Amino acid sequence: MPSIHLHDELSQTKARVVVETRFGPVTGGRSKNGAVVFLELPYALAPERFKNPVALPPEFRYRNREYIAENSYAVQPSNDGQAADMKFEDKVGLGKPTENPLFLNIVIPPSFPEKTDFAVKIYIHGGFLQFGSPHSLGSQAQYVAAERSEVWVNIGYRLSAFGFLACDKPKIEGNFGFKDQWLALDWIHENISAFGGNPENIQITGLSAGAHSVHQLLHHASRLPPGVKAPFTSAVLQSNAIATSPKTPEQLRPQFAALSRALGLDPDAVDTLSILRDPSKTRWKSITELIDSESLGAHGTFRGCLDGAWLSNSPDPMTWQRTGGLARGLLEHGVRNVIVGDLSEEWYLYSIAHPIKQKHDVQQNLERYYPTDMVQDMIKIYWSLPDDVKAEEYERLFGVILATGQVHLPVRLLHRDLLQENYPTFRYTIKWTPEQVRPKGKAMWTFRIPDLTTPQLDIVRSWLDAVDQATQELEHQHLKRRDLKEVLTLQVNKKIEWAVDVGWDDAMKIRKLLPGEV
Repeated sequence: MPSIHLHDELSQTKARVVVETRFGPVTGGRSKNGAVVFLELPYALAPERFKNPVALPPEFRYRNREYIAENSYAVQPSNDGQAADMKFEDKVGLGKPTENPLFLNIVIPPSFPEKTDFAVKIYIHGGFLQFGSPHSLGSQAQYVAAERSEVWVNIGYRLSAFGFLACDKPKIEGNFGFKDQWLALDWIHENISAFGGNPENIQITGLSAGAHSVHQLLHHASRLPPGVKAPFTSAVLQSNAIATSPKTPEQLRPQFAALSRALGLDPDAVDTLSILRDPSKTRWKSITELIDSESLGAHGTFRGCLDGAWLSNSPDPMTWQRTGGLARGLLEHGVRNVIVGDLSEEWYLYSIAHPIKQKHDVQQNLERYYPTDMVQDMIKIYWSLPDDVKAEEYERLFGVILATGQVHLPVRLLHRDLLQENYPTFRYTIKWTPEQVRPKGKAMWTFRIPDLTTPQLDIVRSWLDAVDQATQELEHQHLKRRDLKEVLTLQVNKKIEWAVDVGWDDAMKIRKLLPGEV
């Protein structure tokens, strides 16, 4: 079965569905399997560059048109090594770049509107926070929505510099992409019942950088004011988590300076920020082309910051998590359980994330994500290569180190920190993925019928059933308390079982390099 975009499916079907929202009626379509689909439904006002998102005001009204097209995706760089073998439109959709990607794609089971009160699954896409789109072909949810009778919502948010530039002088608050996501969660919680979803059964999920985002959202939710409930009830982190507290805006000042100078601006001039914010004076393409050129080096990757507002710094996030604050805060604010896991072959996608040709490239690119002194210590632990090896060996080493720091270690630490507080959680690992989509596993979670064979679909169905069963047991406090190293495992032989984590020691090699870990 060929894979085609929802955009094309909806244009080929005549069925239309109208839903009445608090912002007026909206019209969607039905995909070929009958799932009801709304594409690019705004959840916020068009954002101003490098400013916080603004919720739709009560008087806002949706435009009178059909929401069935992939018209846009977030402006972003193109130096995405992980997607080098993917058609660009399969990564971002069929539209054009925009600085306003604050929209949702909503997919509802075919039985709507006769049936409602479906569980809601929210998906936050990955891409190092630099790339991607809610339109990515592998995340389009018409198949899983129909198979599992769930409402699926994909979130669009700002990326790269547009989502994560931060500085103390001049003051740029940063974390705009995470704040976009939170505003989307608020919209979904308040409006999803009109689309057949149960607002008291909302699970946020994220892959790779999307899982990092979910971890950010969990920390934010855990420190909401007393009595305020989070706009979601559970979470799944797929192949990523936070290992260290982000840099502060002050520590990110050199990145702002590097960007400004590369654009021909004086970072200390009083009007530089206003020039950067003005699209008529600084085209978005001049920023993305600069990043693509790699002239910013390690400053070309834009991440979240420890601002004291979005993420509290008293105590810092990882101390808060390690000492039980995260677990207690999540329960207090209505987040009932958290599931976290990884794939056994994470290293490969990380090995191709950046150009790695020589030893120097390994350290330079690790410094996009970690402080220099920590990178040097990581290399000392892992480095076992002679000086004259081929580039492929450097690539693999880089992939192993980065996958450990970004995935294998932090997912285990998060699980450990929640479990020690008796918080409802479990961990999974996937050692088998369908050969034709390997090493990526997203097609499994979205039950992508066009991408999988019938025997593979049977395995995937069993895997999703096993995860759902374990989650339900968590919900009802019937899941047997498992040892820290016991994980729900999809084995290489395709058997699903609770098994001992054989990768624990390798993942823990660099644990003591993290602040507060002893």
